[in-house]
Amino acid sequence: MGTPPTIEVLCASHSPQMAKDVDKREGLVFRAGFDRVAARVHDFAPTLLVYFGPDHMRALAGIAPCFTVVESATGYGDWGTPKEDYQVPAEHTKALIDHLVAAGIDIAAAEHLSLDHGFGQTTADLFGSLAAVPMIPIVVNCVGTPLATLERTAALGGAVGDYLRTLPDDERVLVIASGGISHAPPSLVPGATKLSEAERQALIADNIANAAEAINPGWDEEFLDRMASDSWSALAALTPAELAPAGTGGAEVRTWVAAQFTGGRPLATVAYEPVEEWITGMGVAASAGLVTTS
Repeated sequence: MGTPPTIEVLCASHSPQMAKDVDKREGLVFRAGFDRVAARVHDFAPTLLVYFGPDHMRALAGIAPCFTVVESATGYGDWGTPKEDYQVPAEHTKALIDHLVAAGIDIAAAEHLSLDHGFGQTTADLFGSLAAVPMIPIVVNCVGTPLATLERTAALGGAVGDYLRTLPDDERVLVIASGGISHAPPSLVPGATKLSEAERQALIADNIANAAEAINPGWDEEFLDRMASDSWSALAALTPAELAPAGTGGAEVRTWVAAQFTGGRPLATVAYEPVEEWITGMGVAASAGLVTTS
């Protein structure tokens, strides 16, 4: 066996409300933590991204497999995110699909999807462009039932990690997860797929105060502590009832679990802050190589 590639992991919350804070006066703890890790990402200079992200009933409206590997993608352009094409490496994507099927992971393969801010916001914030680094996008269904169990989500991550470790040792792989932590966006309600983009955004704007009440800092901090502990793998046993206090949007921690099991090690908490204006518990967790020490 040769030397495996270097794999680092970054989990970060997203919130479309960040786009309205053009003066960057809100979420200062989160922003500072994200910026610290972003600087380490630039030093790491990844050659390949594997991105676990959610879809907010846009690309997969009407049919939502638990897991979808995307063969080519364009930015949806919602909330000011870019509309450009992603650079999806066909050879890696096909090989990963074959590997996951052989490993017994039930997946869908999408020939082309328009990926919304669940992918575009964090990618643009890290790299300035959706096409800056080759990316394998993997959509984890976090909205439309049935949702995968955390056990199956962990199995997906483990199988992705097994594939990545077959790559040449000069590959530098950054595994990204974006979503959560606790939140209950008013746009994720029955019938949301029939709303226009403008109607979705108006619905959120009209319900900011109520939505902010769904932030659950105690749940978020406990989740982050578990990610950082030696017993992090027990996250695979979380039940729907245990996820429920994190709100409907809390289902997006599936992306974090998939990323952690891909990396196969604890993830340190870099920053956490409940940001009411963004109606989300905003957190950053990362593997040791991306955590700045002083």
